[in-house]
Amino acid sequence: MNDQRRVVLKPGREKALRNRHPWIFSGAIESFPTFENGDVLPVYSSSGEFLAKAYFHRENSISGRVLTFLDEPIETCIDQRISDAIRLREKLFDREMTSCYRLINAEGDGIPGLIVDIYDDIAVCQVNTCGIEKLKSLIVQKLAQQLKLRGIYEKSESSARRQEGLEDSVGTLYGDCPKEILVKENGHLFLVGIEEGQKTGFFLDQREMRQQIARLSKNKRVLNCFSYTGGFSIFALKGGAESVTSIDASESACRYAMENTLLNHLPLDKHEVIRNDVFDYLKNNKKAFDLVILDPPAFAKKRQDVNDACRGYKEINRRAFEMMPSNSYLLTCSCSHFIDEDLFQQLIFQAAIEAKKEVVICSRHIQANDHPISLFHPEGGYLKSLLLHIK
Repeated sequence: MNDQRRVVLKPGREKALRNRHPWIFSGAIESFPTFENGDVLPVYSSSGEFLAKAYFHRENSISGRVLTFLDEPIETCIDQRISDAIRLREKLFDREMTSCYRLINAEGDGIPGLIVDIYDDIAVCQVNTCGIEKLKSLIVQKLAQQLKLRGIYEKSESSARRQEGLEDSVGTLYGDCPKEILVKENGHLFLVGIEEGQKTGFFLDQREMRQQIARLSKNKRVLNCFSYTGGFSIFALKGGAESVTSIDASESACRYAMENTLLNHLPLDKHEVIRNDVFDYLKNNKKAFDLVILDPPAFAKKRQDVNDACRGYKEINRRAFEMMPSNSYLLTCSCSHFIDEDLFQQLIFQAAIEAKKEVVICSRHIQANDHPISLFHPEGGYLKSLLLHIK
């Protein structure tokens, strides 16, 4: 190996890598070779011990992201990571009942910067870093080799990508990809807009919580805020809800919510879909609901957004509390990476105090098991949910 093509850490800064943490911060690095952003480089301790292979970016505080702790070819590493991910998910689902799932969950599956979601025979990828951008053709090749896919579609539009100096990238990478596809989740049908939808098309990480809502919904009046294409709403109706109101600001999301209601042969007169700003709706609403779902998009997409996000989470939960009667339930969620679980719970506490409601926590987020979090990278646990009972 060429000794010049290596990253060397400062003395005493190798502990994180020895503990299998996949991030290398810029402050831990003693020296770089000449390289381009996204290049994969071997990493050594100051004493000359090989530690890992990672891809690097000079301008980011997370300078390196580890792909392997072995001195092995990267092609071998990527092939094995995809194989391991497929094997992990082989027994997770009854494929007759669930045809959509996450295959690659970034660090949780050992490929930082990459998300791959499967919708029946279509894979939808999010490439969030320069390193994965450079490995994209290899990843597509390995996915096509290991899975029986009709097509692979890229939908890389994240703010993380722009922080890497990359432009958005959207389009078919392999085979033939439709604009939308019909999938099943626990036996319920959903039309997923691969091109038009948010993220990869559907929020697969809430699978277990949708099941929880179905169990709670019988004979209840349900309000689903930020309803998107009606995932929670369909499960609530299937669970026997008296009525469901879905609120979303997106016209296309509301259209999909109605289509998904029809696909599942559910009564339209029990599902009111309203295009509106959720904050405005909660401020002006006069109806009473027995079960409210708050699953907003990330209010804090970067660290500088945290203060505004805190105000937003507190306000929206306070407004929900104020309109909810006794013996009702609130499922409140945050997918903001920079709002940790303790801070989120503190914000909900403040909202309950201001609304003068007595509230207990019944349960916390039930993680979808196709979204693994590395034990060595707890930062991968971004999604928080609290199921609350208003006494």
